[in-house]
Amino acid sequence: MNKITKPFRLRYMVAICFLMAAMSCFAAENPDFPGSDSGEVHEDYFSDDSSAGYYDSETSSSDFSSGESYCDEGSSGESSGYYDDQGSYDSEGQGYESYGEEQVEPQPAPEPEKPKIEAQPPIKLEEKTVRVGRIPYMSIRQMMKRAVPLLRTLKKKTGTKEVRLFSSGTSYASIIEALSRGNLDFAWVGPTAYIKHRDEKNLMAIAKAKFGNETSYRGVFIAPVKGRVQGLEDLQGSSVGFVDPESTSGFIYPMYLLKSLKIKVNPKTSRFLKSHDNVLQAVLNGKVDAGVCLEQTLKSSSVKDLDKKIIILAKTEEIPSDVIICRQDCPINLRESFQQALTSIKDGDLPAGSQTFLSASDEEFSEVEAIMKAVGALKK
Repeated sequence: MNKITKPFRLRYMVAICFLMAAMSCFAAENPDFPGSDSGEVHEDYFSDDSSAGYYDSETSSSDFSSGESYCDEGSSGESSGYYDDQGSYDSEGQGYESYGEEQVEPQPAPEPEKPKIEAQPPIKLEEKTVRVGRIPYMSIRQMMKRAVPLLRTLKKKTGTKEVRLFSSGTSYASIIEALSRGNLDFAWVGPTAYIKHRDEKNLMAIAKAKFGNETSYRGVFIAPVKGRVQGLEDLQGSSVGFVDPESTSGFIYPMYLLKSLKIKVNPKTSRFLKSHDNVLQAVLNGKVDAGVCLEQTLKSSSVKDLDKKIIILAKTEEIPSDVIICRQDCPINLRESFQQALTSIKDGDLPAGSQTFLSASDEEFSEVEAIMKAVGALKK
């Protein structure tokens, strides 16, 4: 072997060190380079199209096995980070922190706040005809009999030209669509309909209904006294009448009760009947084997000896009262005057049996939102 001179050996060692440094830098900048570990999240998480981190009503958190990556994406579509049962990477893939039993798992990054929708400038209230929408939850004649005293009171308290009730819509979705297009100024809806469309349509709640001393209500499962359905377990394979896909007491909460009991109804033999009164009549006339409606529908029914004709199979959990909503860009003086008018109504200002109103906030509907997610009525 030829002898290597000292100067050459020195130059050789310098070259080797330079090459190793260059390879190290290249590996750090290229996650695909063998041996690199950038903490990048790969697309092996469960998602539904672009809505990462969403799973339907048949999927539970246990379906995400330990060690698989779950990415909760915000509107930007960027991954918020990765975690498994060994350790965690931050959102930039920099640094590794192992944790023991007492360490809390990292939380998903919060979604960016939506741009705030500013209210429109004040308008001349004395020239304004206020349009309020509500689905026909009972016969139009009964609705108007109850509504007229309220409309007159609101007109007087707001100082507007007129306050009208529009009830031509056949579903909560149609009422809310009319509101979002500007064909209505306010809408009276159930809490689930509001929660479902709140963010998409830029809506806000200004008041909630109060029934006497109650600020909640229930849905009830009913069936004919001598019908084929004598218990909730008999609903499997039977025809069931519901109110509306977005009805809190007429669909969402009843479905949550059935799901908790692991009772399935056949969608092919079940129908949406548009109103609580329609459900009651369909049960009485034998059009469906059972139905779900508002408990108050039974109490206010004019059907003679109703308690001898139907049985109550079950009641839902308590449901927060209906809400009065408007668009976020509703003229500021119209919104404030209407809210003040509603919440200033006292017992005795309207005929017996009429509702009064309280201020409402979104925090009151967190349980409703959770139940909607549980039955697949709202993306998680």
